Amino acid sequence: MNKAVILLSLLLVSCSAGFLDQMGRVLADPSPSAPRVSSFVSEYCIDAAWDPDKAAEEYILERADDSVSPSWSTLYRGAATLFSDTTCADQRRYLYRLSMVRGSRVFGPAEPAVGIGSAACRDQLEPNDTEETATSLDYDSAANLYYYRACSGAVVQDVDWYSVSVPPRRTANIVVTQSGLTGGSVNTYMIFYLKGTAPAVIVNNAAIPITNPAYATRTFLFRISPNPAEFIADPTLAGGSFIDYTVSLFSITGM
Repeated sequence: MNKAVILLSLLLVSCSAGFLDQMGRVLADPSPSAPRVSSFVSEYCIDAAWDPDKAAEEYILERADDSVSPSWSTLYRGAATLFSDTTCADQRRYLYRLSMVRGSRVFGPAEPAVGIGSAACRDQLEPNDTEETATSLDYDSAANLYYYRACSGAVVQDVDWYSVSVPPRRTANIVVTQSGLTGGSVNTYMIFYLKGTAPAVIVNNAAIPITNPAYATRTFLFRISPNPAEFIADPTLAGGSFIDYTVSLFSITGM
C-alpha cells in the first residue's frame, strides 16, 4: 500500500473520535437552564451563575421585578458565566432568566430563578443548611433566617442546623430569641425540629429541653427553620422578610 495512503488512514483513525465529538458539539443547539442565583452574600447584590455551553457563543441574562406579568430587561450579554447584579434594592424580589446565542439565533429563555436584594447579609455560621454542615453549639450564636415566596410560588428560604453534645443522664436547655420580640409567651417566626420528634413553633426566650437518657455523652442535631405562616400571612400571596435571632446552650441540668 502506498505510504501516503497509510499515513492518511492512520491520521483519520486517530482523529475521527475527536473530530466527530467536536462536530457534535458544533451541531448541537445550546440548551439554557435556570441560572443559579445567590442572595444575601453581599449588600444590595445578587449573584447569578450558569454552566458553560460549548454550543453557545454568547449568553444573555435578563432581570425583572417579581410580578404576575414580569417586564424583562437585559442585564448582561457576553461570554462570561457569572454576573453580579449590584443594583438591587433592599427587600425586593427579582427574577433572572438566561438565553444563549449561536450565530443569529437566540435559544431560550429558560425558566427564571428568584433572587432577593438585601442590605443585610447571611450570618457567619453559614453554610449550615444541612445536617452534615451543622454548627456546633458551644456558646451564644447570632444568626438570621429568611423566607420569601415569589408570585410563581417559588420559595427562597434559609434553614439552620445545629449540633449539641449532652452529657449522660443530663438535659441541655436551648434558648432561641428572635430580635424585636418580647420574651415568654410570644411565638416566634421559627420552628424547632429535633431529629426524631415533632416540629414545634419556638416560644421566644423559653428553654427547649434536649434530654440524653443514655449513660454516655451523645450529640443531638436540631434544625431552626422559618414558619411560613408568620413570614407571609396569606399563603396565596407573594412576600417575605428577614429576621435576626440568637441561639444558646443556656444550661445543662439533671434529667
